Amino acid sequence: MVRLEHEVLQSVLKPARYTGGEWNAVRKDHADVDCTWALALPDVYEVGMSNLGLAILYEVLNRRPDIAAERVYAPWVDMESEMRKRHIPLFSLETKTEIAAFDFLGFSLQYEMIYSNVLNMLDLAGISLWAKDRGEDMPFVVGGGPCVYNVEPVADFFDFFIVGEGEEVIVEVSDALMAWKAEGRPGGRRGFLQRLLSLDGIYVPSFYEPVYDAKGNYQAMRPLSEQAKPIIYKRVIKDMDEAISVEHPVVPYMDIVHNRIMLELFRGCSRGCRFCQAGICYRPARERTEENLRKMSRGLVDATGYDEMSLTSLSSADYSCLGRLVDDLMTDFADEKVSFSLPSLRIDSFSIELAHKMQQVRKSGLTFAPEAGTQRLRDVINKGVTEENLMQACGAAFRQGWKQVKLYFMMGLPTETDEDVIGIAKLAKQVVDLYTEIKGKRGCKVTISVACFVPKPYTPFQWFGQLPIEEFQRRQQLLKDHITDRAITFNYHDARLSVIEGVFARGDRRLAKVLYQAWKDGAKFDGWSDHYKDEIWHEAFQKCDIDMGYYNLRTRSFQEPLPWLITSPGVNQEFLLREWHHAMSAALTEDCRRGKCSACGICPNLGVHVIDYQKQELARLAEEKVQDKASSTPENRDAQEMRDPKGPGRQRQLFAWRAEITKGEELRYVSHLDYANLFLRAFDRAKLPMAYSEGFNPHMKVSFASALSLGVTSASEYMDFELTKPLCQPEIFDRLQAELPPGVRLLKLREIKGRHKALMSEADEAIYTLHIPYAGTEKEAARALAAYNAAPAAIWHRVTPKKTRDIETKQYMKKPVTAVLADGFLDMTMDIAITPAGSVKPLEILSLLQQDYQLAVQPAEALIERQGIWSKGRKLIDLV
Repeated sequence: MVRLEHEVLQSVLKPARYTGGEWNAVRKDHADVDCTWALALPDVYEVGMSNLGLAILYEVLNRRPDIAAERVYAPWVDMESEMRKRHIPLFSLETKTEIAAFDFLGFSLQYEMIYSNVLNMLDLAGISLWAKDRGEDMPFVVGGGPCVYNVEPVADFFDFFIVGEGEEVIVEVSDALMAWKAEGRPGGRRGFLQRLLSLDGIYVPSFYEPVYDAKGNYQAMRPLSEQAKPIIYKRVIKDMDEAISVEHPVVPYMDIVHNRIMLELFRGCSRGCRFCQAGICYRPARERTEENLRKMSRGLVDATGYDEMSLTSLSSADYSCLGRLVDDLMTDFADEKVSFSLPSLRIDSFSIELAHKMQQVRKSGLTFAPEAGTQRLRDVINKGVTEENLMQACGAAFRQGWKQVKLYFMMGLPTETDEDVIGIAKLAKQVVDLYTEIKGKRGCKVTISVACFVPKPYTPFQWFGQLPIEEFQRRQQLLKDHITDRAITFNYHDARLSVIEGVFARGDRRLAKVLYQAWKDGAKFDGWSDHYKDEIWHEAFQKCDIDMGYYNLRTRSFQEPLPWLITSPGVNQEFLLREWHHAMSAALTEDCRRGKCSACGICPNLGVHVIDYQKQELARLAEEKVQDKASSTPENRDAQEMRDPKGPGRQRQLFAWRAEITKGEELRYVSHLDYANLFLRAFDRAKLPMAYSEGFNPHMKVSFASALSLGVTSASEYMDFELTKPLCQPEIFDRLQAELPPGVRLLKLREIKGRHKALMSEADEAIYTLHIPYAGTEKEAARALAAYNAAPAAIWHRVTPKKTRDIETKQYMKKPVTAVLADGFLDMTMDIAITPAGSVKPLEILSLLQQDYQLAVQPAEALIERQGIWSKGRKLIDLV
């Protein structure tokens, strides 16, 4: 087990990335299981924790008592530096186990620009980067995710890949490992990999050899075993209602990219956008029933305490029962202030009424993706929406009160001209002008985000040559020059990064040495613009004598063998070629989900079918309409009016409570804001009748006393909250205590009678204890403290990202600083005043003692705990 020292966590940004222990995290003893998985996303915690696919696999595996699955993400650069300096290996979040001790290390490969992080994580874990160099005691390195439809550039670093949807096959792989172990590991590592060849959806690169002609052009993939299949077809879940999904998602202690419930409505999309790899690789569309989704929603809210839910899918607005689902969810969670959102709206299926309904709890802007600036180009890519669709949707939104619109586009699509680029600016200006026309004044904000097009395997544009970087940059400048209205904000991607992505998206195994070279030269976190180093990549290609343009700039012939065809989503190449020709003639292809079959080949090749409930839903709506008409009598209308009286309601009565709580060692590295959010979710899970503020964005009426610094624990904190119903103290205490995570205890709870001051305004004193290694003598410590205590003034230079200011610390000291030396540690006590003008932090005083008074300590090593907060000498809990 890896032990993280306090000074390490105190020295890095967002230490909660590395501490684990979150709500719903599963911790098992490895001695009690037969198979262990480290599930990895090669990016930071905030990104990895937002990935639904890994969350599903985490739940699937941990439901088995004989399997343990844990999480690991890429440490940020500051933590990596500390780990390398101190020889700390990469470790799991749940048990802090070295990653090299797991049976499997499974990477979710979301896109090509995280490949360098895969190598970096392997190196941090002490695992050989090249699969051929791994010993018998090393984990099997597994890849999965969207990038499996061309893994050739990274194939030499992986033992095997899971192709397609992993809920079922990952359990089959685990069972195969346990059987292999039970039999005495016959054949060693290669013996286990040989077994995997019999499983559908598993690609083992070491059993295949790429063949090139004399000119270096890829020709074929030669199997090296009779069991090695010529094509590895993806695994697919046939019925989403039968599939295991997330029921107890891990709830982070810090903010993440998608810090909300993700409810997967359906999987797949058949719209047929010709640039979209996901639209092909996740086919066919398979919906969940509305009844199942409603049940899942209830369970997810109860298990997490989240008050936001994203209704996710590739095209969520296409869900057959969306209107009914939203109505039911709004009813089910009306008293819990849960808000709902659709992350992917299509203009043609957009309903302002639906969006307005969903944003009754919390308002936000609207997002659409026209993708191209002219109708001709939208037809080329089979987008199937018109300018009229966009104007109708925006117009309806503006009439309902929306002011902000985001529009997503791509640049560099096949056949794109300058007219198409300028069309993006014209379309954005039309949206701005539409708002002015409707409202009679300006005030709209339109943000356009333009990505650089990257041709991907298994799309009709897989043969198309990507634009050179200079042309991308010229077109970006052209668009910038044609945006003249200040109401329009233009965001665009770094074209240099998109070009490298384009190389690896359609590369072959020869690119492995380029990736390795770039990593050796310092490439990592390439998807982060402030860490991407373009020169490293170009130098790596030069050092390896590989021409980038061979992979991304040239348009391939339709007869050319393609290295990625070894792993297949099931689509026929004839369909993709047919779609290419349709694109060149700007001809639209019908959505096969509710129209005629487009003969892509996926359903017959994989033995799966579209599951769509539109016909049943339309029939239900028709029957409901008939019933509504029959029941719409004057008597019924009068009764409805009596049930829903209009006019002002009476003033609500609220019931206020004050709680004394702790912040334990488990939460030392959780910020004050995240500590507060932890309670909001606990209140939601406890199903207490919480009061909310009124207005557009209601907030739970909860407040805290003086904020704790990051890295400080507390034996006594205070929190006020309000309820809408009277409940007895034991019931509130027990319900809330049951939902608090490790590190939080509810000590006391008292009702607040009558009017009371805000908590923060009542606090005027805080006492802290500090436990810190000490390198000096007792006399030297006494001398340093005496000098500080006797000083008329002691200035600390407080530096924050926004400003630097001098703090006179002595004005905040209510009593002299004291210390006791025992067993090489100083145990210090500081009594600090809290004033309307501010206060001073104990770590600042300690740093001042070390810096100006020669106290022989390292402040970063100090374990600080707040013992309590007082008001005029009384504990805050005793004021009520």
